[in-house]
Amino acid sequence: MHLLTITNFLIIIGRICEHYIDMRRTKICMETDRISSLPCDVIDNILKYLPLCEAVRTSVLSREWRYQWETIPCLVFGSTCKVNLLRKYDWVSIIDQILLLHKGSITKFSLTIADLKMCRGIDNWLRFLSNCHVEELTFCFDFPDSHPVISEFLFTLDELTHLCLVYGELKPPPAFRGFERLVRLDLFNVFISAGEFKSFISKCPMLEYMKLESFGTKAIGDLEIDAPNLKFFSYRGRLSSICFKNTLLLAEMTMTSHRLKSLHDLQMPNDFAKFEPNDSNVVRILGQLPSITKLTVNRDFLQYLAGGGSGDGVPKKLPNDLNHMRLLTFWIINLSTIAEVTCALCLIRSSPKLQSLTITALGLRNPENLKTAAEFIKAQQECEITLSSLENINIRNFSGLEPEMEFVKLLLSAATALRKLEIITKNSNVSGKARPEIFEELVSSRRASVQAEIIVRDFDHI
Repeated sequence: MHLLTITNFLIIIGRICEHYIDMRRTKICMETDRISSLPCDVIDNILKYLPLCEAVRTSVLSREWRYQWETIPCLVFGSTCKVNLLRKYDWVSIIDQILLLHKGSITKFSLTIADLKMCRGIDNWLRFLSNCHVEELTFCFDFPDSHPVISEFLFTLDELTHLCLVYGELKPPPAFRGFERLVRLDLFNVFISAGEFKSFISKCPMLEYMKLESFGTKAIGDLEIDAPNLKFFSYRGRLSSICFKNTLLLAEMTMTSHRLKSLHDLQMPNDFAKFEPNDSNVVRILGQLPSITKLTVNRDFLQYLAGGGSGDGVPKKLPNDLNHMRLLTFWIINLSTIAEVTCALCLIRSSPKLQSLTITALGLRNPENLKTAAEFIKAQQECEITLSSLENINIRNFSGLEPEMEFVKLLLSAATALRKLEIITKNSNVSGKARPEIFEELVSSRRASVQAEIIVRDFDHI
């Protein structure tokens, strides 16, 4: 009896030890693999930051990880993944298989298409995505010489908030009802007629961010922007004309457009051939942007604002001040052209809260107009111009020519709060004045702000 009791006691102790050892093993495993114990949505959030190929490879880590990648919400088929897999497999088949195995929502889908053969799968992919609650979609057709028409199934993704297309041709079907949730639109080298674009934008009422870039022999033509929630707009490329409607919230705009010279430049039907001269362009366009805080324009668009002529129709100030304007950039301006100078001064005078002004000068282009332009700018000092908030002026590609010098002197005489004027000359041997001469002349000129620091240096020394 005594022996039986001792035996039972040892059995109990053994079981307790085994249980303790099992607990220790479990604890060690949990400590060494803490990621596996995380909630599924957390793991998905981690995997979405990995390249898609790497995310799929996690299936070999363990039995628990075999299907983890199948629920990640972001599928990005980029060039790195493509190069690694195309050596062995057909790219279309790979995407088909991944979509077939995927479970749950796909909030982001991005694809770079470098082979026209891949286009055969787009219809099926977009048809599949129409049931996946896609919010962000990127299609990059990486062959500039061809612009394939983008599948109509794109327009069934009614939960999109961000659409980015690179190359291709966009043709919304007549039954397209709009992207009611679209907030951001990026179109790079995408062909679309002016009428179709106008209709497309009108069906995206929540649009806040729009970036358009168009190059080559075609252009979007006559552009109308009607977007009541738009806050950022950027356009680069050829353009005939532009107008803004219901854009009272637009705060940042960049216009680096190129004028069209003839109808042959467009090669698209129902578009206009050139910037239409209009004396009220600056009033017509800027008058629709009362909330603008940051504006960047190039010289072609500046000439368009000036009406395409001598600038006689440009007012000294806009009827209503741009009271929210803080940053103004003239990306390439010819200060020896009176029309450009007139329009630039109109914008500056109309921005009483302007804090920063950046100018890239074009340099010597109209030597016969230097004297006339310099006298015109000098005469502007007699007109009322006050820049009580302007603190920083940066001028690049400065040549020291007389119109440029007079323009800077005009700014110095009006900027009462100026802290810093920085001038970057073309090189140490500028065509107008040498760098020391520029500095000495500006320092000795009349300044509204005695605390303003004047810096003149060569481009090579930046």
